[in-house]
Amino acid sequence: MYDYDSICTRVQDYCVEKEAPVPRWRDAHAGEQFAFRANVLRAIKELGIPVDERDLQVVAEEVAKRIVGLGVLHPFLEQDQLEEIIVRNGYVTIERDGSLEPIGYVASDDYFYRLARRIADMEGKGLGAAEPMIKVGLPDGSRFAATIPPLSREGTAINIRRFSIKRLTMEDLVERNSADEETIDFLARVANSLKVSVVFSGRPGAGKTTWLNAFSQHLPERAQVSVVETFEELQPQIEHYHHLVVEEETEQMSEAINTTILRMRPDALMIGECVSREAVQYILALNLGIVSHTTTHSQSARMALVRLENLARRDIPVEELRPVIGYGLGLVVHLAKDYDPEKR
Repeated sequence: MYDYDSICTRVQDYCVEKEAPVPRWRDAHAGEQFAFRANVLRAIKELGIPVDERDLQVVAEEVAKRIVGLGVLHPFLEQDQLEEIIVRNGYVTIERDGSLEPIGYVASDDYFYRLARRIADMEGKGLGAAEPMIKVGLPDGSRFAATIPPLSREGTAINIRRFSIKRLTMEDLVERNSADEETIDFLARVANSLKVSVVFSGRPGAGKTTWLNAFSQHLPERAQVSVVETFEELQPQIEHYHHLVVEEETEQMSEAINTTILRMRPDALMIGECVSREAVQYILALNLGIVSHTTTHSQSARMALVRLENLARRDIPVEELRPVIGYGLGLVVHLAKDYDPEKR
């Protein structure tokens, strides 16, 4: 068995020294991938890394896979029904179809530390003692989040959320035992009415985005719908819509929502997630009478209202917030995970 961590480190240093290009992701052009594998093979030979002649091609292939993109985590992203990859100090757990599956130790913590640093660097972000956290969008739409020491006390922590490529409909949610037909029929009427603003709330991983996507299926066919988010997670199930994906900085998000509200005359607005000052803009939309749908983290429907208030109170006095939320927001749909394998 070869020490791939050590080999990868030496090969990466070799590539830097020789200024050999490293593909950013595995979906790079075939010629680019072939050239990189050839460079890896050359590096192994020139560095005198002890590899049996019969294993050279296999080892070079494995090293190339570990260096490019998500490395050893990439194969998990290709699995059906995968929802999340969780890495803690070298130990990998995956969530598939609502259930957690322990995988075990896949690589050293140092490997995952370097992986997180490389992903941050490729996206033009820093990751180090001064900035120990990153959150970036990957080319396939997945969300990559990493925390490193000293903030993370037990090694490198990585979470990769993959959002379903398949657009789930309300009917799919019934088939998956996520809701009954009466609930689905009610929400379909709410969406089609274009009169009620809805917040989908729940803990992380509860399915808020999935439900908002499915809910959009029943918006009126000719409605002018605008979508604003920081990561491309929403998949509106309507033919025509205006979609803005902005950087995570709150000022840019606020400007994008303001422009959308005031200039694009949407019949309905979908905001990917209220986690910061997006809540201010969401409440602004409610105040202007624009039907607006979003998601937010909370432990109950009541606490979702409290969270919206807390997120916005830095910019809007509480005595002004509560009437707008009370009159403008029509429905909170709270979602909770049920670990019964028959319910997803």
